[in-house]
Amino acid sequence: MRQPTRQLFLSRGAGLFDALIALAILSFGLLAITRFQGRMVAQSTETQSRQTASQLAGELLSTVLVDVGSAACYTLPQSGACSNAAAVTRTTEWADRVAASLPGTVTRTATLTSATGRFQVLITWTGKETNDQHTLDVTTDVRP
Repeated sequence: MRQPTRQLFLSRGAGLFDALIALAILSFGLLAITRFQGRMVAQSTETQSRQTASQLAGELLSTVLVDVGSAACYTLPQSGACSNAAAVTRTTEWADRVAASLPGTVTRTATLTSATGRFQVLITWTGKETNDQHTLDVTTDVRP
C-alpha cells in the first residue's frame, strides 16, 4: 500500500519541477531577446550618425565643386588668405552644424592639396552608445 502513495507524490513533484525548468528556459530566452534589442538600438544610432556625417561631408564637397575658384576658402582650419568672405562664413557655419549634429567629441578638417587638386573632408566623432571612435574620410577632385 505504501508504494502507490509514494508514486503519486513523485509524479506531482515532477510536474512542478518541469514547470520550473520551463520558466527558467523562458527567462533566458526573454533575457537574450532584450539584449539583442539593446544592441539593435545602439547599432541604429551609430548608423544614423554615420549617415549624418556622410550627408554633411557631401554638402561641403558639393559647395566646393560649385565654387571651385574659391576652393582654398573652404579649408578647415583656414589656410592662407581668402578674398571670399561668404565662403569662409559658409565653412564656419558648416563646421558648427557638424559639431551640433554628431555625438561626442567631434573633429572636422577640410584640406586642399593644390598640387593635385584634391579636396579632402575628414570628420571624426565618438559613438553615442559604444564610445568608439568613428571616422569619415571623403575626397574629391576640384580642379577646374
